[in-house]
Amino acid sequence: GEPSLELLLVLSEEPSGSGTQKLMCSGWSFNPQIKWLSGSEQRSAAAYERRMGEDGHVALTSYITVTQQDWNQGMVFTCEVIDTDLQKTTRKSTSLCTGRL
Repeated sequence: GEPSLELLLVLSEEPSGSGTQKLMCSGWSFNPQIKWLSGSEQRSAAAYERRMGEDGHVALTSYITVTQQDWNQGMVFTCEVIDTDLQKTTRKSTSLCTGRL
């Protein structure tokens, strides 16, 4: 069982002049940790939500806020889901150039 993940650009309800984009990453596994990278630098997440699934899997959802400037310049943002028990990592990246994932 590899950890699975989903990476989404959250459309902000704020006016486009607000200057930020929100990215959401959800990971499922038995003991997931989420790590964010922007370019090659690690970033700290703005928020985490953790909930237990019926089969013992944990769903972990994490958000980061990125500046509109970074996003518009095509910076690549990567979410990694690491299962510390299985020692497995799954990753996905997104940027303005890839648009919808």
